[in-house]
Amino acid sequence: MQWMPHFQVSDVGTSAARALELGGSKLMHAKSEYGQSQWAVLVDPMGAAFGAIPVVGDESKAADERQSIGRIAWLTLVVSDVSTVCRFYEQVVGWTTASTNVDGGFEMRRPDGVSAAEICLAGGDNVGIPPVWILSLPVDDLEKSLRRVREGGGEIIKESTDAGHAVIRDPIGGCIALQAKT
Repeated sequence: MQWMPHFQVSDVGTSAARALELGGSKLMHAKSEYGQSQWAVLVDPMGAAFGAIPVVGDESKAADERQSIGRIAWLTLVVSDVSTVCRFYEQVVGWTTASTNVDGGFEMRRPDGVSAAEICLAGGDNVGIPPVWILSLPVDDLEKSLRRVREGGGEIIKESTDAGHAVIRDPIGGCIALQAKT
């Protein structure tokens, strides 16, 4: 069970083919009646699923609205082989590796330079976090949200109230991160 982000790519068919070449797999690949790729569900070499969709519209407003309640604020992937997975997303999605200061991993950026996600090393502070894309959702009151997680049958995997975030598993097994709204 996992949440699955969708990444915009310039050519879905090319991204799907590159994913297979780099050790990933394809779960679904929708094509038009003329054989043009419309979208795909792919899996990286560590087992994290993601969707590939064509680039759409202008997202300049989205960056300003990142911290809005209910909107995905950030994406994190925790894996045992960071360098392989970074290369995979560079070649399949078109991201670039920006820095190494993120929990033993890398910040990934879109071709326009906007931060897109982080890929972190498993173990250490990340023990227990599965190799799936973790969506971070801003909340008004982190402590209250964590209390509701416990009351609702969820589990807190990693809690860092000093830093204002926690990784949780919901009652059916899906993992997300909650972060205090800034």
